Amino acid sequence: MAGKGLHSYTVQEAQNATMGQAGSVFLDTDGKVFTPTSGVVVAITMIQESDFDTLTPETGTKCIEVGGTGYESGGDELGNTDLFPSGMTIYGRWTSVSLNTNGACICYIG
Repeated sequence: MAGKGLHSYTVQEAQNATMGQAGSVFLDTDGKVFTPTSGVVVAITMIQESDFDTLTPETGTKCIEVGGTGYESGGDELGNTDLFPSGMTIYGRWTSVSLNTNGACICYIG
């Protein structure tokens, strides 16, 4: 899939890309902001217990975000000290991600 233009993917390749097969990034530095140059972060797997300084959703209130409540304000507000356990994977569509003070994670691009 690497090196192909946006419109030259097969249907199967396009579906795979939306599931995180367009790349990944390892984060373990507090405060380092990761912003994909193409696509968005579609899944985040915690390698260590992690909290986030930034989870910026692609579209308004559709995904959890630090300081936000998630899907159409249907949940509790996520704080930057809320911890996600090691081994957990969260799914959404984020334009930027950064760890707060704890953890390590892999961000999958789609």
